[in-house]
Amino acid sequence: MFGFLPIYIYIYGQKKRKPLHSSSSCLLHRVHLQALTQRNMKRSFLLSFNFVIVFLLVHGSFSFNNLHHYCDEAAKSNPNLSCDFCIASLEAISKSKNASLEELVEISTVLAMSKATNISCYISQLLKAQNLDKYYTSALQDCLELYADANSTLHESMCDLKSKDYSKANIDASAAMDSSSTCEDGFKEREGVVSPLTKENNTFFQLTAIMLAFINMLSRS
Repeated sequence: MFGFLPIYIYIYGQKKRKPLHSSSSCLLHRVHLQALTQRNMKRSFLLSFNFVIVFLLVHGSFSFNNLHHYCDEAAKSNPNLSCDFCIASLEAISKSKNASLEELVEISTVLAMSKATNISCYISQLLKAQNLDKYYTSALQDCLELYADANSTLHESMCDLKSKDYSKANIDASAAMDSSSTCEDGFKEREGVVSPLTKENNTFFQLTAIMLAFINMLSRS
């Protein structure tokens, strides 16, 4: 009887170890599944993150190139218009980066009106100086009146744009643009007189040229 005891103990021991072996396998299997799940989650996150980055880059690039495209087309339509000036002026307004052509026309009109107002203020300051030459004073007063009219004309042009009367908007923008050259020419009628508004006149001309070019593009679209 005792001769079979080691065999019984051995068999009993084997039976006891089997459940332990099975439990260990399940544990390892669960650990393996958890590791796979974590790796898959990381991959999914990275793919989603990369997609968002690519989308933002493409979308931003499109908007950036869109603005450059319109400025390039505007410069081609007018040899006196600088493409770099167009881009720099519009990029100063944050919403222009995602703007449509119609919105860019409105933005350029607002920029031109703002510049006309600033020039009028600058001329008023110049007229306050003492001992001004009569011819010089007269030229400044003419410019002040020209830019007041230009501002009024630009407001009319804005109304024309809202009603989609692009032909009338074109006429008003052209009339406003002429104010800068007429003002500058007023100082050339007497030899030796230097215009104090050359820079301002040129900036206003460029802004109205942008506006006019965009209006013409819009009328053809």
